[in-house]
Amino acid sequence: MVKIFLVEDEKFVREGIKNEIDWKSYGFDFVGEAADGELALPLIEMSRPDILITDIKMPFMDGLELGRIVKEKFPETVIIFLSGYDDFDYAQKAIHIGASEYLLKPISKEKLLSVLKKIKTVIISKSNNTVENIKIEDIEIDIKKFDTSGFNKGKLKEFVISGNSLDIESFVDVYMNTLGSQLKSLIFRQYIIMDAFIELNNIFDNNVTEKEIFGNKFGSMEAFDLAVTDIYTVKDYLLKILLYTVDKREQLAGKNYSFLLNKAKDFVEKNYMNCDISLNNVAEYIGLSPTYFSTIFKQELGINFIDYLTKTRINEAKILLRSTDKRISDIAMEVGYRDQHYFSSSFKKYQGDTPKAYRENKNEK
Repeated sequence: MVKIFLVEDEKFVREGIKNEIDWKSYGFDFVGEAADGELALPLIEMSRPDILITDIKMPFMDGLELGRIVKEKFPETVIIFLSGYDDFDYAQKAIHIGASEYLLKPISKEKLLSVLKKIKTVIISKSNNTVENIKIEDIEIDIKKFDTSGFNKGKLKEFVISGNSLDIESFVDVYMNTLGSQLKSLIFRQYIIMDAFIELNNIFDNNVTEKEIFGNKFGSMEAFDLAVTDIYTVKDYLLKILLYTVDKREQLAGKNYSFLLNKAKDFVEKNYMNCDISLNNVAEYIGLSPTYFSTIFKQELGINFIDYLTKTRINEAKILLRSTDKRISDIAMEVGYRDQHYFSSSFKKYQGDTPKAYRENKNEK
């Protein structure tokens, strides 16, 4: 029989997994359990399980550390990590340890059994020297093949912020090409799908209703299980989630453009004299990313934000130059320039005259 050891700090989860499955009827021998890695390690060394099922976050010694030690001592042991949504960043480390599966909690009896049966087939085939007839790239991971260090976690979100629906398919093709043969691994496909969901779900943080709809549509266990089936289902999931998110972005933003841009312009009118005002802090003020704010500002107003800020400052400077006797250096400070020379340069570029010439030209309207 294939021996199984379980490590889980939540007692009700541990008891549920242990007691809900008739292990022997499925060809498994449940050889032990523990509440954390420290307690588990000596028991694992004694029982030598074929499969280790462990929670990834536990007190004292977590699942990652336990998995690393077990892989060093017993490299043939297959490791299955259990985790919640919030811990999915651990998947990257799990890949490098050599985990075979990364399952999200709550895990159903049927899902766990499905994974265990698949792993058991490979273990038995290896012991019978028939493994060459089994496709095992989805079960065992050669960690040398994987490199997640260059994986850009924000790439999908960046596309949703500034991309459009016509470019989605070509974007996904390029994105998947950068991942290459790593997508042959089930755990890596799980990593990609979960990362996509978490990144894009964050876009709806300020809209509870939309966040819930998005979660129901793309965040169910059924959706994840289907999406990680193979490379083609990964691509299909990415196409659908990006198309939905880009379309929803345009729908939501379309309702708010006028209000948000008026809010941004009002902010500039009240704060142009602040030398530190920037696209970033105006974008933060109205609740948009700097990239997206810059895009819609230019798109809707026909002028980029920096030019709009400069225009506002120079127009105010013109009023002060014609209606007061203030020194040019003081006027520069009043309209948001620390450096008089930079102010004069900007003024001439915008107006065609230096501040001094403009003040002296009595015919200027």
